[in-house]
Amino acid sequence: MLSTQTSLLLIGYNYPPGGGIGSVRIAKFAKYLPNNWDIHVLTSGANIGPDTDAGIDDGDNVTVHRVREILSGASKDFDKLRWAPPVVLSVRNLHREHEFDAIWHTSGPFLPLTAVPVLKRLLDVRYIVDLRDSWTLHPYKSERTLFGHLYDKVSTVVEPRVLHAADIVTTATEGITNAYREKYPSIRDKFTTIENGYDPSDFPQLDVENAERFTIVYVGKFASFRDPTPFLEALANVQEKVDIDFVHVGTPEESVQSAVSRLNIEDCFECTGFVDRAEVTRQIRRADLGLAISGGSPQEMTTKIFDYIACDTPILACGPPRGAMANVAGRFEHGYVTPNQSTNISKQLIRITEICPVDLGNGPYDRYTRKHSANMLEELINNIS
Repeated sequence: MLSTQTSLLLIGYNYPPGGGIGSVRIAKFAKYLPNNWDIHVLTSGANIGPDTDAGIDDGDNVTVHRVREILSGASKDFDKLRWAPPVVLSVRNLHREHEFDAIWHTSGPFLPLTAVPVLKRLLDVRYIVDLRDSWTLHPYKSERTLFGHLYDKVSTVVEPRVLHAADIVTTATEGITNAYREKYPSIRDKFTTIENGYDPSDFPQLDVENAERFTIVYVGKFASFRDPTPFLEALANVQEKVDIDFVHVGTPEESVQSAVSRLNIEDCFECTGFVDRAEVTRQIRRADLGLAISGGSPQEMTTKIFDYIACDTPILACGPPRGAMANVAGRFEHGYVTPNQSTNISKQLIRITEICPVDLGNGPYDRYTRKHSANMLEELINNIS
């Protein structure tokens, strides 16, 4: 059991301002961990760029240390491996000054975790490795180049060394935890899940007018592994029975635009383009249903689910009936889960429009706040042996 004056170091390559979605988890822990803790953040010195989001709030309760990777201007970054040596040096120096009770290191990028076995040998400190996504067990891998195959081979060697060196491994979904417990049965007790969530302060109460027709909203990217075609086919199929509009809040994607054109549903489709957080909130709050689509892996948990929960908007989760996304959506009265198949989605859409729920209904809202996630990390750190 640690003292109330806990000294903690959070490490993450991405941190506000900048870093995009990869900076949110660490920033929210920094915000909601106890105010009386001495919290430090070690991050990259080169986060500010096209993904800059100055709106991500870390509570202004931390001391941020920035360190650049070696040869930061090199053309190949190899998953930020060159950041590992400066991390080792910086953590050693910071620990001498602040005597950290624990270190929590989030990834990806993953190869900076090569610092973990080295630091465990150098320092007498409890080290928690955090996997926001799977490393070698990631279910969605793009077509591999020669460089990608080399990365895979290096990761296969490095990952077990990192995980065995860590005292605890936190993950962002139960699916990731289960996958790693199965792969590493000898250290299965090291793995624990601390889910992401929503910060109520990111979703201000706004006066919004309800849409004239039943409206479904999707926030963010579909990307290569989330197939929107079954949903769009279902949307086309039900138009004769019920009028439904679909709003994609995000940057236009060619595959989506092409499917909309092919299915002749341009009249009920809108893509907003990039918008700020306030407009994202407005679009979710005015919608009748929030759409989430899984790539098919039980590991996957898309953060837009938490956006919909924050806005009390009913959810349609298209993907595996069992898995991280289904487990969360299914805990709410009007959280609907269906396979990502057009026939199933069509039936579910008809059912939902008949019910026409006005909100997400009963469910464990508090469980999915960023504060709750930070409380779990706090308890884990306080009870670290």
